[in-house]
Amino acid sequence: MVRFLGLFVFDLLAFGFFSHASNSEDGSGFEVKFPKDAAHAETRKIKIIEKTNAVVFEVSDQFGIGKGSLISKNRKWPDKVILRFYLSGLEGLTAKIKGKTFQKEDLKIRMLDSKGNPLKGRYLLKGSKKIPGYFEIELSQSKLMGTRQIDLLWVDFYRR
Repeated sequence: MVRFLGLFVFDLLAFGFFSHASNSEDGSGFEVKFPKDAAHAETRKIKIIEKTNAVVFEVSDQFGIGKGSLISKNRKWPDKVILRFYLSGLEGLTAKIKGKTFQKEDLKIRMLDSKGNPLKGRYLLKGSKKIPGYFEIELSQSKLMGTRQIDLLWVDFYRR
């Protein structure tokens, strides 16, 4: 219950204050926005990889807790929208799309090695050593229909 309330409060703060700064490249069909006063903003990055009928957003965050918005400049999202999180864990994930909030449990998350092969377990760690890989989510067109923005909040590990 405490963890749920903490995430709820964090969600309220996360989606309320976004800046207009972007790390998208000119000519891209997408834009990334981060909160104005984000702590650890210098360690956070979302790389946009556009492909034919697909876009991949690669999220990396050295601190492990972050938030950002993905914006499509086009009327419609491509057929495939893939989120990749380069974190050691992914204990918390919230995607707010068109006023609806999807929690980690609502999304199909796969843990993959650096070559895209499925991995078992919950973390990309072996002892204290990081395993090269990422967590991947493909967002369905039904979730994205009628919206141009996806607000994300991610947590690698819960802190106590």
